[in-house]
Amino acid sequence: MQMTVDETAVFTKFTGLCADRGLLQCHDDVKEGDRPDGVIDETTLLRFLQANRMDPSNALCQFEEATKFRCEKDVLRVYDLISVDDFEDTRKLYPLWTGRRDNRGLPIVMIETAHLDRKAMVHWRKTQGLSGHFDALELGSSSPDMAQRALVHFDYLTRFVFPLCSATRDRPLPSEPVTKALYLVDASSVCLRQAWDLRDFAQDSSWMLATCYPETIDRIFICNPPSYFSKIWNLMKRFVDPVTAEKIVVLNSTDVYGTLNKYIHHDNIPTQFGGTFQFTKGMLPDLCPITRQTLRWSPSFSGTLPPGPIKWTQDSRGQVKAVATGTVDGVERRLDVAVLDVEEEK
Repeated sequence: MQMTVDETAVFTKFTGLCADRGLLQCHDDVKEGDRPDGVIDETTLLRFLQANRMDPSNALCQFEEATKFRCEKDVLRVYDLISVDDFEDTRKLYPLWTGRRDNRGLPIVMIETAHLDRKAMVHWRKTQGLSGHFDALELGSSSPDMAQRALVHFDYLTRFVFPLCSATRDRPLPSEPVTKALYLVDASSVCLRQAWDLRDFAQDSSWMLATCYPETIDRIFICNPPSYFSKIWNLMKRFVDPVTAEKIVVLNSTDVYGTLNKYIHHDNIPTQFGGTFQFTKGMLPDLCPITRQTLRWSPSFSGTLPPGPIKWTQDSRGQVKAVATGTVDGVERRLDVAVLDVEEEK
């Protein structure tokens, strides 16, 4: 986003306020070389300002609340130490990146309501009730609670996916960073009972997104809903953040493909919505050719992202590298996935 002179002055004031409160200091859990993307970088701070209509005082309150919650949940440390199995298990509950982008270069994430059934909600509540204790010395005997898992999941979007999409050069505005995602919801199987079962989950997820990840949603397309969806929405909207609710667009079956195709190329529209992209529950991101070619891949991966969390690091030479974190069988991993040269981002 190109800021005006006045907006730049407001942003400078806001960053000064954040610095005064100690909110921009490097956290103990940030490892040397980790990039600040999605944590304390300029685009993150600007998102908080935009969410508060460029009011630095209100933005400061929200950023402070988000920082406190994230610190309480030890999210940066959990991002490095969560088991890959826990991470992938969590991806089945929350919006996941398909690996594809829309015509503006925004990542496309999918939600399939069919899989958010009563069994999934029982599992969510059970995991939500964990103590949240996460001892790095006993990785095999501890597990993060659901709030920690959800934070790591959403951090994957802001810390890894957004910077990766920002590095692609085929976007209409390649100099502007990608800070939002386009959400597609397959609502073909949702019913009133399921909506009632989802109320706590929806409220918790909506609060977390609105508080800790403001202005990361471009729009949400509810696709193929049943004829009685208005009744479901009247129930659900009480549990959804109002700002998020304003971004929801309901598309009946006759309107789905025609509307999506205005924003998304046919090859990147999931088959259930009339395109040719084969999307399956819990799948790993299937990168489009342009995104895949943006990186110089390590031989072990060859264009395919591994499961689990991934973050960006930068060495003293300016080389930016995607590194897979998390743990496997209690052993912390640090796998070099691919390299992105800073020069290529300009």
